[in-house]
Amino acid sequence: MGGDVTVLRVAGQEIRLTTPGRVLYPASGTTKSQVVAYYVEVAPAMLPHLLGRPATRKRWPEGVDGPAFFAKDLEPGTPAWLGRVQVQDNGPKFYPVFETPAGLAWLGQVSALELHVPQWRFGAPTRPVDATAFPHVGWPDRVVFDLDPGHGAGLRECVEVAFAAAGSARPARRAIGSGDQRQ
Repeated sequence: MGGDVTVLRVAGQEIRLTTPGRVLYPASGTTKSQVVAYYVEVAPAMLPHLLGRPATRKRWPEGVDGPAFFAKDLEPGTPAWLGRVQVQDNGPKFYPVFETPAGLAWLGQVSALELHVPQWRFGAPTRPVDATAFPHVGWPDRVVFDLDPGHGAGLRECVEVAFAAAGSARPARRAIGSGDQRQ
């Protein structure tokens, strides 16, 4: 398996998939090629939440039972067609911006199994901001509540809090004109 390479064509782009049979999720036996196929399948639902947002990736090159690390700056060998933006983060870094199913397929190639994006998008602000403080970002366009089960609060309690938070947020969403969409 070490020298296995498959060339995929996704949304008009070529992706070189190395070690496609590598198991990334040992409990289920899910391989790297299955993760790539999943990213492509969910692209229509996932991309609207990523568009215009620089992404930090959490990568597990040896699978979820191995060591993981966060990647901000783009890796050497990143395809030229992948969207990117420069961010000043302890020096300049080029972050990927995912706009196509091919970009998501590339995530699977680098074993990026977790994505983190900010609550704003790159582009012209839609509301007044101090352009000298944040010349490259738009106005925040969403709020995310990260609810994790833990000691004293299981998944059931997290669901209850999520519904309460969604109900409380409706007036604010109407005030800013974003409709009634759950993230």
